[in-house]
Amino acid sequence: MDKNRLDYLDFLKVFMAIFIVTVHVALAYAPGIWWFYKSSPEDDWLLVYYQIINPIAMALFFLLSAYFFPASFDKKGAKKFMKGKLIRVGVPFIAGVFLLIIPLHFFYHLQFRDCGYTTLYSYTWNMFFGIGGDANACHDRWLDIWPDLKVAHLWFLQHLLIYASIYTLIRLLVRKKEHIFLGSPSNVKIVAFILVLTTITFAMRTKFPLDYWNGFLGAIQMEYANVPKYALFVILGVLLYRTDWLTTFPIRRGMIWLGFGFILLLTTLFGYEYIPFFLASGEFSLNTFLWTLWDCFMTVSLGIGLIVLFREGSRYLYKGFRQFSQNTYGVYLFHVPIVVFVQYFFRDLSEPIYVRFLIECIVSVLISFAFTHFIRKSKTVRKFI
Repeated sequence: MDKNRLDYLDFLKVFMAIFIVTVHVALAYAPGIWWFYKSSPEDDWLLVYYQIINPIAMALFFLLSAYFFPASFDKKGAKKFMKGKLIRVGVPFIAGVFLLIIPLHFFYHLQFRDCGYTTLYSYTWNMFFGIGGDANACHDRWLDIWPDLKVAHLWFLQHLLIYASIYTLIRLLVRKKEHIFLGSPSNVKIVAFILVLTTITFAMRTKFPLDYWNGFLGAIQMEYANVPKYALFVILGVLLYRTDWLTTFPIRRGMIWLGFGFILLLTTLFGYEYIPFFLASGEFSLNTFLWTLWDCFMTVSLGIGLIVLFREGSRYLYKGFRQFSQNTYGVYLFHVPIVVFVQYFFRDLSEPIYVRFLIECIVSVLISFAFTHFIRKSKTVRKFI
């Protein structure tokens, strides 16, 4: 099998992308948290769904993306590697901010505020970038931080470009490939990684609560409480490429880890009210440590299990599924405006909240893949996504 392009990892990305779409659908109904379109009634479980599923999916996205850093760098060298990242990540990020994110923020501004700046130009400079605007001019229930300079889901592209730059710098300084020191996969090594992950993440979460987003250096959007987890998954992805863990990890052990991860996940989603340390963060406490430990065990267990599951199950997938995987990146880029459009379209739907949520999820996923498939027919677009 070609190690540079393992189909089952692409298929897993499709799976993760679908869940990313659903968590952003959930935000419209989640209490106490901002989104481009807010609906009523609100539902606590949908907030929990977002808080649990989103960081798991993003951690796996980082791992799978970083896994291919070494192969790309080995083949292209530093200059072409970074040029490729700037084209495939940097350009979509800049274009996405101006063509997707700012119009979405402007839509939100018109729908949920009444404080002027009613042209796209005046809103962009005064409210989004905060150039000459009034910090006290506009406040609303969900978004009370000025300026509105938030890049939404495109933060992933920001971070990915930073990690690629750091990787390039390290490779240039070290001048040799990564050392292979992981050895063969074992439960002891996995638990050791989880404990290291827990310790570093816990240190960050004693200072920053979950769901606290801010612009590092004013522009790099990040949720500080989860940054250590994402960073270590990037490092793990890079190191795993130099091993055969992904292709040789025992099926039985992988399914055991998957089962353990699902038990933790289902317990969290449907029994969170009975977990005294659920989502604890923002202080140095036993509860913060216990939730971090639970969270890291759950994320790593599901990551191991899902990779093994897709590795073994990919042979049974419909061959046309590969075409879906080619659209995953585009789905991630474009799904947010599509989700907002779908939610606004169904704003008068009188069905129960979970029925609305399900309908909006299905429609948003289908349109996202169809739209990306359509625009990728252009050779120019395929250069970037």
